Amino acid sequence: MSPATASPSSSPRPIDRRLTWCRALVAALVITLSRPATWVVALAGFLAGGGVIALAWPILVLPTPSGLQNILGAPVATLAFGSPSGEFMRLLAVTAITATIVFVGGLVAGAWAERRGIAMVLVAGEEEGYTAPVPQLASLPAVLRVAVIRLTAMIPPLIVFILAWPTLYAVTYRELILPEDLVTPLPVRVVAQLPVQLTMLLLVWGAADLAAALAVRRLIVERRRLVTAWLLGWADLVRRPYRVIPAALLGDVVVAVAAGPSLVASAVAWTRVREVLELAPASPLGIGVTVMWVSIWLGCLVLAGFGSAFRAALLTMEGAQGMTDSNSA
Repeated sequence: MSPATASPSSSPRPIDRRLTWCRALVAALVITLSRPATWVVALAGFLAGGGVIALAWPILVLPTPSGLQNILGAPVATLAFGSPSGEFMRLLAVTAITATIVFVGGLVAGAWAERRGIAMVLVAGEEEGYTAPVPQLASLPAVLRVAVIRLTAMIPPLIVFILAWPTLYAVTYRELILPEDLVTPLPVRVVAQLPVQLTMLLLVWGAADLAAALAVRRLIVERRRLVTAWLLGWADLVRRPYRVIPAALLGDVVVAVAAGPSLVASAVAWTRVREVLELAPASPLGIGVTVMWVSIWLGCLVLAGFGSAFRAALLTMEGAQGMTDSNSA
């Protein structure tokens, strides 16, 4: 039976070409620069994973504490005193259903993008001579299996968040009711008082996300079972932290450096656009600044796609190396 017709249940065949860390870095950079199609797929995964919130930040107008109190005061009071109206309960139900649909849709879309992106990197790695052929790319594991692994990555940070919730609630409530500093924004004041809890949350979140990324690559390249791939993802993180952690951090830095400046520029430009549109919405100046802002924002999308594609390619190359090491041990 040829590799192209081998059944999905056949024995795993990992990538068998050894890569140093620098060679994996070069491979990820070459693949990303030479195949812009990976940018589109990576951008889709970035947006589905919550990046849409970051990219929408320039045009978001966050409510003030007094505004939140005016909006939520009456509904929360009716709920607390046991007399919620039917309209309020319908609003809660619609909000819950909408949030669930958005969450599940984003999870599945992100899983599809990650699965597709890994396949594109593996094919490109073979074509560029960095990796050996990987069979059965036409029959990759189902998207839902990738989504399940990504869902399990949310459990550890969720546990940490639940443990830190009483302290977070107390600090936020105190800053809302009896603030000592009205100049500093509320989120900054809260973060400044919870450095240990928030640092722990970020560390656990990052570790769980990285272990899930490695597990997904075990699932796709080696055709591992779901539980086995999940365990191997954590094992790769524990066994080779000196390689996978720098790879993930470098990928995050590339995303931040690529998209960060244009995101800040679009935020600053949006303030000017709003001022101009309020004075002369249909004037040539208003149209010009709007086109300028859209151009900056689209450039931010392109750069975010490039950074995300590079990070995914580097983790794929590192995942390939981990499979080589574990099978040669």
